[in-house]
Parts: sequence; C-alpha cells; structure tokens
Amino acid sequence: MMKKTNSYFTASAASLTYFVTFIILKYLLHDKILDWKGALIGAIIFWAVIFIVHQILNRRSDDLD
Repeated sequence: MMKKTNSYFTASAASLTYFVTFIILKYLLHDKILDWKGALIGAIIFWAVIFIVHQILNRRSDDLD
C-alpha cells in the first residue's frame, strides 16, 4: 500500500532538487556559466511530470484498495 502524500509537495520538492542539481552540475562540469533559464524550464517540466505521475499512482493505489 502506497502512503499518500501531497502531490504539490512531492512535485515541488523533486523540482527544487532538480533545479539545484542542474545548476551545480552545469556550473561545475561545464563552462562555469550559470544557465538559469535552462534550469528553470527544466524544473517546471520536471514538476509537471512528477505531479502527473504522482496523481496516476495515487489513483492506482485507490483502485487497489
């Protein structure tokens, strides 16, 4: 049984982690140029994907109960 959590919190936490990881890796491993726009676009897309997947998993969990 999957523990139910808030989809907004899960997606926001995952998106923030993505954003920070992207900035750190891009800065350390690439030209030491911060790509704020790319990181923000990626974080927004990542938030949407995690939110949708979380909703699907919650719905499937409800069907199994």
